Amino acid sequence: MTGGDLLKIRRIARDPGVMRYVLIWLENDEDVAGFLNHAISEAQAEGRMQYHLAIRIRQTGAFAGIALLDIDPVLRTTAEVGCILLPEYWKAGYASEILESLLAYGFGPLALHRIFGKCDALNSASARVLEKGGLTYEGTHREDVWLRDHWRSTKYYAILAGEYRAGRR
Repeated sequence: MTGGDLLKIRRIARDPGVMRYVLIWLENDEDVAGFLNHAISEAQAEGRMQYHLAIRIRQTGAFAGIALLDIDPVLRTTAEVGCILLPEYWKAGYASEILESLLAYGFGPLALHRIFGKCDALNSASARVLEKGGLTYEGTHREDVWLRDHWRSTKYYAILAGEYRAGRR
């Protein structure tokens, strides 16, 4: 990400349809700027643990959203993946492509053992992406997070390095 992505991230944060299921708290311009500044500084950190990346359309370079790969600080062989796309890039296969790239990087250069993704139990589109990407449904934590105006239940999915390498994806 770059400083030039501020307005695009602000657009994500201000769109209730995009943020409906998102657990990242970008409630105001200060939160958005803090998120971007953290992503930029983390990108330069030695021993990097968080990858908050701008999603850009290959052909045009247009900003399409944010991809996340966060390595667990305790279980350093485990990471969480996710993405947030602007609505004009929904239902076009981008989320699946992003997930495949995150898995390849996580199980390749980062040599992770386990990668998981989670989504609001009501977010069937994200659940389909995780399943299509080869992640196994592990269970639902019922009403485990307060998300703006309701209790959210969270579905968990994961894939192991051996499963990924065996072509299970």
